[in-house]
Amino acid sequence: MSQTVGQGSCYCDKDLEIDESLIGRDAREVIVERDCYSISILDSIYASIPRKPARIHELTGNSIEKALRRNAILLDEIERLLCGIKPKAAKPSIMNVGVLGNLIKALRNRDFKVFATDLDERIIGKQIHGVMVEHGSKTYHYIKDVDLAVITGMTLTTDAVGDIVDLCKEYGTKILMFAETGANFGEEYCKTIGIDVVVSEPFPFYIFQGLTRIEIYRRTDT
Repeated sequence: MSQTVGQGSCYCDKDLEIDESLIGRDAREVIVERDCYSISILDSIYASIPRKPARIHELTGNSIEKALRRNAILLDEIERLLCGIKPKAAKPSIMNVGVLGNLIKALRNRDFKVFATDLDERIIGKQIHGVMVEHGSKTYHYIKDVDLAVITGMTLTTDAVGDIVDLCKEYGTKILMFAETGANFGEEYCKTIGIDVVVSEPFPFYIFQGLTRIEIYRRTDT
């Protein structure tokens, strides 16, 4: 998490140690040292720039209650994106890039065909709610066959988001991003990169006490 004129965040390598010497340094110097630093710092700067979400949700309650409500928001946006679209196969299919366990469970309960990929070695090869988690390199294999790719802001950290978006456009696959990493970039993800829908959760996240804000951004032609 970064604090400049606003707050920003970036999930990064779990082995990265916090460097306390960064505190108080000129952000213009720090920003070139690591991608995760630059994303988090730029995200904190974007937090102060006025933006116009298509919709704003405010979540209250404990972390479990907020997580359930957030999941419902994601499902609503997914069904909105897929409404009226002819599935590529007999059953509508969704690929989750960067595993969201609660979402996978909900999608399976709604009879979607679900694929999941991740770069976390701790969950690769394991099943989550009946879906085998495959290595992130398989993402590009599945894009052409699924109707929707649900990606996370971590694809920005891993420098994969550009390739994923390009392939989705090539194969007519819709894209929804759930962003905690780079959450304040939501409007730019849609306008500049071409992501169909962004569900942003700016810091403070749902696990913290108090109000959690969920912002929805949509491509204007979506």
